[in-house]
Amino acid sequence: MLLTGEKKSLNQFIIPLLIVAGCVYLVSLAKEAFFPLLLSAALAYVLYPAVKYFEARGIKRIYAVAGLYITFGIIVVSIVYILSYMLYYEIDSIQKTWPVYAERMQSFIINFNRKLAKAYPILKDINLSGKVLGYLQEAPGFLLGILPALGLFIIVPFITFFILLGGPNTLDYLLDHVPSKYVEIILHIVSVMDESLGNYLRGILTEAVIIFVIAFAGLTIMELNYASAIAVIIGISSMVPYAGAIVGAIISSIVAYFQYDSLIYVIKIILFFAALRFVDDWFIQPYIMKKAVKLNPAIVIFALMAGFEIGGIWGVIFSIPVTCIIKDLIHIAVEFQETEFHWKPNPEPTRISIPYT
Repeated sequence: MLLTGEKKSLNQFIIPLLIVAGCVYLVSLAKEAFFPLLLSAALAYVLYPAVKYFEARGIKRIYAVAGLYITFGIIVVSIVYILSYMLYYEIDSIQKTWPVYAERMQSFIINFNRKLAKAYPILKDINLSGKVLGYLQEAPGFLLGILPALGLFIIVPFITFFILLGGPNTLDYLLDHVPSKYVEIILHIVSVMDESLGNYLRGILTEAVIIFVIAFAGLTIMELNYASAIAVIIGISSMVPYAGAIVGAIISSIVAYFQYDSLIYVIKIILFFAALRFVDDWFIQPYIMKKAVKLNPAIVIFALMAGFEIGGIWGVIFSIPVTCIIKDLIHIAVEFQETEFHWKPNPEPTRISIPYT
């Protein structure tokens, strides 16, 4: 039978748990509306250190946020204008050359399917060419389906502005309404999560920009068609671990083969992206991501698969940050159990051997 004090202690958590459960239920019902908020929170994480820097020097938060938005707005608009200028001509070139590429691709697939069926008769009924051509026909619809996501470029900065403007007010409100004995543990959790998640997001965005610049320069030097469009795809896919160089190698190899009709250029492309992956693994990541949470590659792959299963492409993008948060929470929970419930046994005294003289 529970004592009166224990009942009172349990009753204190009923309303907060109901509120959390209600929020989780609402998020599950409105996933599409929740993603802009999640993207805005991630962008606020990236920009918050700059706001904090100016605020610590006596500049009001609203002026710091407004100045930051104006500065970054000019930079982003300039970059978008330059990319749009380059992509405009490449998209126009794609429209003109696509029938030729499609015809050559269809011929290649049919010949490959014929040779495959001749070498392995059991695969005759697979109809590889029909399936691949079906995917190619669905590609324009897939690209058109991405267009509504462009509205995020307007919604996300708008929401981020008010998140940055609010600053730590939400955390202060929470700390004012929780028992004092839980304030220290809440601050510890927020501090650890803020450091690891913020470092990861800032690092992964910086890495994506560097990979984009290197890929664009390399593909331009090799005179590959659609270099800027492919570099943009590589930069975006670099935000998913292990995906940037692989996606770039596949797309660039296909374009190089149909552009030059030679395997030599395909080999050059593969060697370039192998070198890019080497530079990324041994130079870029150790320097940029040295303060981020370290995850085992097996955990990363599992997180990516689970994220895709739960939320599709958005799940893949946010799978690693969520995994970082879960890892920090588990680490903090273990520390709490060791200190509060003495799970960790006391270490045995170190034996000192005195040499015989």
